[in-house]
Formats: sequence, structure tokens, C-alpha cells
Amino acid sequence: MQINIPIEKLTWALVIPTYKREAVLRRCLGFAAAQTYLPKEIIVVDASPVWEQTQAYIMHELAIKYPTIDWQYLPAKRASSAAQRNQGIALATADIIFLIDDDSFMYPDCAEEVIRIYAQDTAHQVAGIMPKLEILPPDNQAHPCANHAKKDNAFFQKFKIVQVKLRAFAKRLIKDDDIFIPYDLTFPKYTLPNTLKHLATHPVSMIHGARMSFRREILAQVHFEEALERYAVNEDNDVCYRASRLGMLLHALKARLCHVESSEGRLTRLTTTALWGLNQAVLHRFHSSDLAEFKKRFRKLLWHRLFTQTIKDILDRRWTLPSTQGIILAFRHYETILSKTPAELRAWYPQFQQTLISQDKFERKL
Repeated sequence: MQINIPIEKLTWALVIPTYKREAVLRRCLGFAAAQTYLPKEIIVVDASPVWEQTQAYIMHELAIKYPTIDWQYLPAKRASSAAQRNQGIALATADIIFLIDDDSFMYPDCAEEVIRIYAQDTAHQVAGIMPKLEILPPDNQAHPCANHAKKDNAFFQKFKIVQVKLRAFAKRLIKDDDIFIPYDLTFPKYTLPNTLKHLATHPVSMIHGARMSFRREILAQVHFEEALERYAVNEDNDVCYRASRLGMLLHALKARLCHVESSEGRLTRLTTTALWGLNQAVLHRFHSSDLAEFKKRFRKLLWHRLFTQTIKDILDRRWTLPSTQGIILAFRHYETILSKTPAELRAWYPQFQQTLISQDKFERKL
């Protein structure tokens, strides 16, 4: 017999790391605070130099409208999305913690639909859940062409939708281990329990870093890797995989969220592509069950990515081939990383990242 457990038995918190993205952060928090099932707490950890200005706006213009929410807006101890997330998680007291990007916009019932699934999982077999990705933000869904009366704007909107759909289709063709090689070389397999089969959800190997949620008890055991600096590429894959050893990961099909992928405050494509490869090598040096086999697979993965990223650069008319250069940079350094002990890496790698980031053209302009 199907039994529905009231969602009120569970509380949820939102933890967001941010860096120099004030405008998009305000929208993100506005959508989060207006959920049909309100959060217990919203915690922002800001690494921006002008964090106090944004804090003042959020606390005086937004938090005052939602007094039942416990708002915490803090300066980051370190400019690292991984460290910032850990800093926020340590302050959270809710049962479920949402970890979304500052450019992820939750639909009004997003949290309610996710919490509904957690509530029915009375045996705590579920470690984490991600909402379904939508193309348009919540305030554009009902009227996709609102405020775009001109035909050329309407055409541009349709073109963007088609473009996003094509990119999403291409991503679905890529297997999870084409992006992140699992530490045990395979992903755990789970079957949806009977208590959840009436819900619109299904197990997945990994969940997207811009739309994560986990039980707090899971995050008490699985921390984000603080050896990674700034835009800590692969921090999400690392945590998701280690969490999947403790319980299943689910995709909630009725919970909706739009990730607008704002370019504000981002490093260049060259740097982020290089860090994608280098960070993965570092994480495997910390956690791999078979480093020799990982090295074989990783070398093959780098060659594969070199080919696909070069094609993407050309199709997107990035004539300097930044993604290609990033993969080449990863090729140059990954063996050095794998040759070091974990203790040596924790001492050496943060400075290596800082040197790489300091050479980033976008970073030098800020």
C-alpha cells in the first residue's frame, strides 16, 4: 500500500558559494526564497572583494521579505568553491542541503518536489537528488517572449532554445566516465525501492554540480576537497561519486531548475579545461583504488577530449582553440601530479593552481 509521508517532517537549507556575480546571485536567491516549501536557512559564502555591499543588499532588500528563513551571508575564508561549500555546510542545521550554483534558478515548487522524494525514503536509501534541468528561467516559462516584442528578439530566443537543446542532446551521448573516471573504476548500481516507484524519479550515476542536494548526514561523511582552488572543477563529481557509495543518487523529474551558466566571474575556457584534467588527476591520487589502471584510462580520456574539444572550438569559432590548449596543458602536468604523494600534493598543488589562475587573461582584467 502506498503511504505518503508529509514533507513537513523534513527541513531544507540552501548553501551557495559565490564570487563576483552579484546580479545573478540576487536572482538566484529571489527564486530560492519564494519556494512553495520555504527553506529553514539560506547560507551564502562570498569570496568577492565587495562582499559586504552584496550582503547589505540581500539582508535589507530580500531577507526582510522572508523573515521565517534564517539568512546567513558570510565572507569566504578562502576563495575556493569547494572550501566555501564546506564552510556553509558546517553552519547548516536542516535535514536536506541544496548545493546549487549562484546562476541556478529554482522553479517555485522545485524544493517541494525534491523534499517529497526524500520524505518517502524513510529507510534513508537515497543519498542525493538533482532537479530536472529546464531551458528557460522560471520568470520566462509562462511567457517565453515576454518583453521581447520585436521579431528579431523572438527569433533569437527560439534560436537559443534550439541551441541549448542540441547541446543537451550532445551531453546525453557522453557517458559519465567520459567526464569523470570513478575511483573504483565502476559506478554503483541501485534499484529504485518500492516506496519511491510511484514518484517521478529514477537512479542516476552522477548528479550535476549546479543542482545538487544531499542528506546532511551524507555531507557529514563526504566533504568537498579543499585542495582545489577557486572554480574547483570536478569538486562536484568527486563528492557525488563518494556519496553514491553511501546511497543512491536520483533525478527528480517534477522538480525543475534552470542553470543559466552566467559568464560573470568565470575563468577562461583554457584555464577551466586545464583544471578539469589536472583536478581529476589530483582527486584520483587521493582516492583511486587502482592508480595504474586510472592512468591508462585517463591518458585515453585525454586523447578523446583533445579530439572532441578541438572540434567544439572550431564549431564555436574559437580560433585560438582554448579548450585544446587546456587539454594539452593537462597532458603536460598529469604525470607529475600522479608521481607525488597525497601529502606532497596538498602542499604543492594549491600554489600550482594559483600560478595557473594568475596567468588567466580574464582574471588579470578583474
